[in-house]
Amino acid sequence: MSIPSTPNHLRLTRRQVLGAGAVLGGALLASSRMANAQTNGEGQVSSRQTKDKQWAVDALRGGESFLMPSLLPDFSGLDEAGIRRDVQHSIAHGLCSIMPLPLGLNGEQAQQMTRVVADAARGKINTVGVILPGTWEQHRESIRSMEALGMSHALIYFDSALPDQDAIYQKMRAIIDNTSLGIVLYAKPKSAIKHLDPTGLPLAAFDRLADIDNVVGVKFTQTLRPATAYALAETLGDRLLLAVVDLEIMLVLAAKYPMQWSGQWGIESLQSPDQPWVGEFLSLLRTGQQRQAYELYWQYESIASAFYQLQKPSLSIGGHPWLHIKYMKWLTGGNGGLLPDLKTSPELVPHLDQRGRDQCRAAFEQVGINTNSLPDEAFVVGTSAWEQGVRVSDLPALPQYVA
Repeated sequence: MSIPSTPNHLRLTRRQVLGAGAVLGGALLASSRMANAQTNGEGQVSSRQTKDKQWAVDALRGGESFLMPSLLPDFSGLDEAGIRRDVQHSIAHGLCSIMPLPLGLNGEQAQQMTRVVADAARGKINTVGVILPGTWEQHRESIRSMEALGMSHALIYFDSALPDQDAIYQKMRAIIDNTSLGIVLYAKPKSAIKHLDPTGLPLAAFDRLADIDNVVGVKFTQTLRPATAYALAETLGDRLLLAVVDLEIMLVLAAKYPMQWSGQWGIESLQSPDQPWVGEFLSLLRTGQQRQAYELYWQYESIASAFYQLQKPSLSIGGHPWLHIKYMKWLTGGNGGLLPDLKTSPELVPHLDQRGRDQCRAAFEQVGINTNSLPDEAFVVGTSAWEQGVRVSDLPALPQYVA
């Protein structure tokens, strides 16, 4: 699969959105000064005085990404050296935190991967867990394991099957009150609750949860409509860090709301350790330099748009272009390596073919970011394994990959 080009009418719309910033430059800077007046000069909202919320303001600065598994050549287990290589790659990008994402692994393998990531990251970069819909009793063991491994915070999903927002609040609070982890609310709209809120999010429940000390942030999924992003920021921006994925939406929101952190997504797919422009962009926003952030964004806009357009078709139906993202991370120093057979359709998880690989390299080249000179075979087996002499002929299959 290739990175699709943006249709002309959509491309114009994206540029019109930010083009308004150029026309209204003076207004943007005035809004920036107004926003800074509400902060302490470090991008933090003055009402964030509680211990955990203050920790988040200090610690969650920059990008937050995720790590996918690296496997042994026969797919029987994990390549721990490859996983550790990916942790070091994320650290080299200057990220503030990483989330182990055990795609296609069984329970034991997922726990092993999380332990390896936590060990490799300890003292160098924060690690993040995931709490899916469920009860405290169902999640007790996994959350206690996250705490024991030294994870700093966790992304929590809401249960869209519940009858009302109070039920959503009570179920999430029962988990939040029982953990010392920082909690990040996941703002991924669900059509099943649009009768409760037109955004498809439980905004009233989120509003109540935001008052809890260890609820520290909210993740804006990439495909949020601008009106939904606005509603989230208006509801939660006085108490929580706003982890916006779409950097264009972030630019617009930064005129009023403090911005310093973006997660959890494949940030290494847009930059390199030598050119960590997303981190620089976030630093500029955190320190109130919106104009400079705007100018930096346009230097790299084409790769950001390519990445968003790559993700959009799959995201809209509940999938991800996982292998494309892994390939883009590999191009700037990640371990690479194929994923297990995810046993899903190419629409949900597109297969990575030669055209797609060429498009990924071209996206970096267009903005002047250097990529490695290794053959694609090194990606297939993983760079750590490649250096040990493993080749494609040693693999029993090539899941989600077209040679």
